[in-house]
Amino acid sequence: MGPPLQASWFRRGDRAVHVALVPAKPLPLAKTRLGTMLSDADRAAVAYAMFADVVGALTAATTLDRVLVVTADDRLAAHARSAGAGVVDEGAPRGLNGAVALGTRRAVDQGATTVLVVLSDIPLLRPADVDELLARLRRPGVTLVPSKEGTGTNAIVRSPGAVVPTCFGGRSFERHIRAAERHHVACDIWRNARIGFDVDVPADLAAFASAESATATFRETMRLGLTPLRPSA
Repeated sequence: MGPPLQASWFRRGDRAVHVALVPAKPLPLAKTRLGTMLSDADRAAVAYAMFADVVGALTAATTLDRVLVVTADDRLAAHARSAGAGVVDEGAPRGLNGAVALGTRRAVDQGATTVLVVLSDIPLLRPADVDELLARLRRPGVTLVPSKEGTGTNAIVRSPGAVVPTCFGGRSFERHIRAAERHHVACDIWRNARIGFDVDVPADLAAFASAESATATFRETMRLGLTPLRPSA
């Protein structure tokens, strides 16, 4: 990935510059709905593994110029840097949309023409998914990937990077479509099963653990005894 965050970060002539943002809560606050099946320490471990899978897929994508993680968590920030991503310090918690807005401003101010926002709980994400998602984008425009239930938004691409505000929260998929309409921006919808599979509640984690995958998250579910498979010796 690119060099450390600095003023001369991106722009090279008129070339499109693609940046991915990963907003991430501090680990003690992440995935609280998994608390009915996991201890606090195990819940944080699963959240960390999912974050690592997402950042790994993004940094391996060929179409991204930079990956930025927006977080106030020191451990997540350290992992992001070790993986070649940049870090934007969220400071005081500002909510998901606030964190995305902060990261978007930083990316756009430093030359990003396209901003992809990916949530940190989609461990099946692959680099090829990222490349295909960016290839689908019409400029100016928005591309959305809904959650498996069809009501949430697990990824959104915007070009220009701040062409519409994000609307994460309840029924965000519909709200993002309406935001694009209000701003008279083309909106493409791509249903991708891997991006759409977010792990939010115990049933999600159980479903994830039932099918082997080459992910840090699956290895974590094996360690926790959530999968019928046994860890390798």
